[in-house]
Amino acid sequence: MRFVSVCFIIVIFSCARLARANHGPGTSGGGSATASGETLKAGQFELSLREDYTNFENIDAAHAERIALKSGEFDALQESYVTTGAVAYGVTDDFQISLQGGHYKGNNFIDAEAADGVAESSTADPSGVTDTALGLKYRFHRGYAGNFAAIGGVIFPTGRDDIRLSNGELLEPSSQPGTGAFAYQLGLAWSRFLTSRITTDVSGIYTIRTEHDGFKVGDRMDLGVAVACRLTESIKKFPNFSLFAEVNAVWLGKDHDADTGLNPNSGGWTVYITPGARIRFDPHWSLTVAPSFPMVQELEGEQIESRFKLAATLSYAF
Repeated sequence: MRFVSVCFIIVIFSCARLARANHGPGTSGGGSATASGETLKAGQFELSLREDYTNFENIDAAHAERIALKSGEFDALQESYVTTGAVAYGVTDDFQISLQGGHYKGNNFIDAEAADGVAESSTADPSGVTDTALGLKYRFHRGYAGNFAAIGGVIFPTGRDDIRLSNGELLEPSSQPGTGAFAYQLGLAWSRFLTSRITTDVSGIYTIRTEHDGFKVGDRMDLGVAVACRLTESIKKFPNFSLFAEVNAVWLGKDHDADTGLNPNSGGWTVYITPGARIRFDPHWSLTVAPSFPMVQELEGEQIESRFKLAATLSYAF
């Protein structure tokens, strides 16, 4: 019990420090959204199924229309579900490839627009397959200082992008399951054992989005720091339990429409803190559960804010 208490203190203290400093995605990482600097062993596969749930502030159509009267337009969403399946393969001990795709479902999407002092709203429940991502990770250093890896990827526009509102208008690409455009990812990740049971991961990934049909979804940057603590004394003993804490900062650039220019009600920063737990049932199966809570939401213009997120990942390695 004493060791468990020490783990809790170290994990929470580490994330609290990082959260203050930051006010202004990996295979074997200790966190949930932070990429790991480690790579799969040569010839090893990992399959994963992940569910991401996001709950947003409660805004009805009348409220959305009142906001639109001040800002010109406003979009709201009650909740969203993203189910993602992924497969990763170790080509060598230091190089791995991955492929992932999934399904998006949003409930009670409201689009409110105002003109000449009158606001109107339309609704939709967007759902469909998401874009497909091909990922590459190369570990270029492994030693006392830890594992350093370069991350790259291409996102292919395979997702559904033809969903329409109740008034017949097409949803903007940023609200569709798929963006309709290619995107490219570049990033770095670092991982290191602090003790025999405590690990840390740090990563930064930038997503460059391209234009399609005169619309460009804003670029994205994901920054993450995670600290994990294994509670089970031996790593070879199963079931094997771990706790982790994570701080993630997400920056979104503004959407751009060729006809209307930059959308003033898009883009901004959100910082999440995530306590989580992982259980490894045996050498192959593991389950990770991680709720996330927004600490900072510095959004541009009028945008709906998230209340909390919940992620669950089931993985199988062989």
